[in-house]
Amino acid sequence: MKRGLLIRIFAMVGIVSAVVLFSIVLTDATEQLEANCAEGSMAWTETRLFMGRDIPKAAGGGEVSSVQWQAFTNTEIIPRFSTGFTVLDAAGFWQGEGCTVADLPGGCERSKMLLVQYVPSAEAEAAINAVATAYRTRFSQQSVMRSDHAVCTRFYAG
Repeated sequence: MKRGLLIRIFAMVGIVSAVVLFSIVLTDATEQLEANCAEGSMAWTETRLFMGRDIPKAAGGGEVSSVQWQAFTNTEIIPRFSTGFTVLDAAGFWQGEGCTVADLPGGCERSKMLLVQYVPSAEAEAAINAVATAYRTRFSQQSVMRSDHAVCTRFYAG
């Protein structure tokens, strides 16, 4: 009983330490970026998730349909990024099964790219990870590629 309690305590200390360290690193990076942003701009993070639409043969084959994509957007993306995001259609090249150099001009696989800009935070990080994991799991994907960039964001509004 005591050993199990000690393990849980050490696990909680580890989680809290990781969150604190992440917050310190995030704050430092944000402050450095803010110093380089033009007046009126905000230091944010831009994340891009690249999600292939081919479904592996072992999982039934085919392609993530527009209806399936919309359902995924409604259940996974909108609840996590209700303040805004962009989805782009793309053609990707993946050095996996059935992808050859001859496929390159038109792309090897139809894909979706989710682009989200946000104030860096542990909550945003968790939301991005949840979307990527949900897509990979729901559509039996080998992976979802993620790309992060520090950006200076400004809104031109009336």
